Amino acid sequence: MNLGMSVWAILSAGLKRASRPLMHLMAGGMLLVSIPQHAGAESATVEWYLIDLPPIQIASGDQRGRGYTDLIRWRLIAGLPEYRHVLRVGNVQRILSDIQTKPNVCNPAFLRTPEREQFMHFADPLHVQFPNGAVILAERRSEYAKFIKPDGTLAADELVDTVGGMIVVQSGRSYGVMLDRLISDAVDRNGVIVLNSNRPVEAKLGLLQRRRADVALLYPYELAQYLVGRAAEATRYAFLPVEGNHTYTLNHLACSASPFGAEVIAKANRIIAAERDGHFSAAYRAWVPESILPVHAVHHRSAFGTDLIVQAAPTMTDEEASIAECLIGGHAWTAGRCEQAR
Repeated sequence: MNLGMSVWAILSAGLKRASRPLMHLMAGGMLLVSIPQHAGAESATVEWYLIDLPPIQIASGDQRGRGYTDLIRWRLIAGLPEYRHVLRVGNVQRILSDIQTKPNVCNPAFLRTPEREQFMHFADPLHVQFPNGAVILAERRSEYAKFIKPDGTLAADELVDTVGGMIVVQSGRSYGVMLDRLISDAVDRNGVIVLNSNRPVEAKLGLLQRRRADVALLYPYELAQYLVGRAAEATRYAFLPVEGNHTYTLNHLACSASPFGAEVIAKANRIIAAERDGHFSAAYRAWVPESILPVHAVHHRSAFGTDLIVQAAPTMTDEEASIAECLIGGHAWTAGRCEQAR
């Protein structure tokens, strides 16, 4: 068994570490911040977005603002004090629309694709991550047996082509170059259900349960996070890698393809260089099953040529906690302080 497939075998057996990150953040909750009416001279504004895609970004509940790219966002903002920062809450389609029509939109949770390069400036990769895969109902595994290869991967294209299987995806989201191509081909065969739901994981799994879809494309830790506190559902789903997909992908900060967006990206790259081996990777690794953390370290070395700085868990500075409290509260962060949004 090769290294990549051993990862997926472990992932399929059960993902149980997703509730870890919150325990390691600041024990007393976010800091309370005062909110003056003005914060000095006018600064150029960066508009950030918060999407409800647990555990990537978390827009609701007790862990709001504590997804792994949320933690990356707060550190980036702390390192860009020359700008005024605001936070919008929206779905993927809203971000894609605004990043094409506004000059100052940024989001630290994008896969880099040729299509997106037409209207986004991409920073250097933030961290390496395991790719999207296929979730099926465990009780239907025997139905799909002929599409499951000896190495444990699912030939999703054959499933759609041969039996008219339906794949469910989220509108506007990229699943990586290979899976995006698979989705495009499946669209031509009427084999795709596209959701606009603000709770896409629950919606996708609901379609599997009602047998309106055969395969839901998800990151493995999206499924893991969903199953936290849902012990009765833990054996209901099976996660399979998709045949031909890569063993890892790279997550990016992207901003509007404007001179201002390019300026923000250039400055952010300096922060990324300093934080990728440590904090940025730790934020992601907090959601990865402990048994495959060594494999993730191998992927990191392969992608970046450097070793991880192993951390027990991601932490937030006092400033980052203040930033999160301020922006989630609907205010603006400027020059190290919170101000009323205009």
